[in-house]
Amino acid sequence: MILEKLFLVHFRNYENARFDLHPVGNLIIAPNSYGKTNLLEAIAYCGIGKSINFHRDEYLCQQGYDFFSLKGCFKTDNELSLEIQISWQKGKKLLKINGNPIRQLSRIYECVKVIYSAPEDMNLINGSPRFRRQYFDLAISQIYPEYIVLLRDYLHIVLQRNNLLKKDFTKPEKHSWDLHFCELLFPILQYRRKYLNLINQALREQYPYISDQVKDIAIEYKINGIEDYPASLDGLLTLLKELEKKEKNYQRTLIGPHLDDYEFLLNQNNLKSFGSQGQKRITVIILKLIQASLIHNLTNIKPIMLFDDVFAELDQLHTHRIKEFLDFHYQVFIASPNEQIASEWNELTRLNLPAIKL
Repeated sequence: MILEKLFLVHFRNYENARFDLHPVGNLIIAPNSYGKTNLLEAIAYCGIGKSINFHRDEYLCQQGYDFFSLKGCFKTDNELSLEIQISWQKGKKLLKINGNPIRQLSRIYECVKVIYSAPEDMNLINGSPRFRRQYFDLAISQIYPEYIVLLRDYLHIVLQRNNLLKKDFTKPEKHSWDLHFCELLFPILQYRRKYLNLINQALREQYPYISDQVKDIAIEYKINGIEDYPASLDGLLTLLKELEKKEKNYQRTLIGPHLDDYEFLLNQNNLKSFGSQGQKRITVIILKLIQASLIHNLTNIKPIMLFDDVFAELDQLHTHRIKEFLDFHYQVFIASPNEQIASEWNELTRLNLPAIKL
């Protein structure tokens, strides 16, 4: 898919802006604090319905205003027009697809695919489990949109179950919430493991040549609190019964996908502890390339690639290999304060930003 036009009203530092975008992509070269990241965040917002950097919507409004709106005009891979319009005002968000109001924000995952890369992606390796869960949950939802609905229902059950554990309850009440919890845990776990198998297969077969530094990368799913989940519903219910006293004491659910983690391994060693900054940096970029390839192969939609100043600390060889792998199969937007980036990506048209400094 291709983003042809983008309209922003009171979004970040953009009061009322229109961008006409090139089908191949654009270079966005400007000094820091000129709105490069804000523009890429707006493009990503059209694809996931929220801030890719997990900022609250009220913080996305231009200073002095309590609303914003974005409109992206896309061309699908089968040459159809697609218009995504999202507005937010005082806690209320409205999504329109081709002018039709859509109640479920998750519908946006079905038609728009955007992948955002930034220096903060290093947190996928160095950061908290929550950051990794958020990334993988989004990546899975872009391929299997029904997953985000399952996850939302599961997190609601966890919240209600936690509330139950904070007060006195009857056995039937507890069993009812335990049953709902177990019924949603298994399909969520299945989606996560399925996606991780696809990632690891690609890491083994398709991507070792990009970097000699990270030829043996794998990602493992790490279950919190127990060695593994029971294979049956009855087994999981029994485990929850065994944990009841401890959970009552802590007043919260102590196992489940909302607590699980992902571990990056390099040569079977923990990448967080044993990898260099360069190895971590190239690993997260490769992960995004795999994400793009999986989206394209499994949904038949070409994702839009956003790179926010990620090439500044990569050497020329790695940058060239990444560019060679992409081969402009996807529309690419690259933001950087460095003028030299234009020499490597000379096929991309330069996009000039409005002269509004943050």
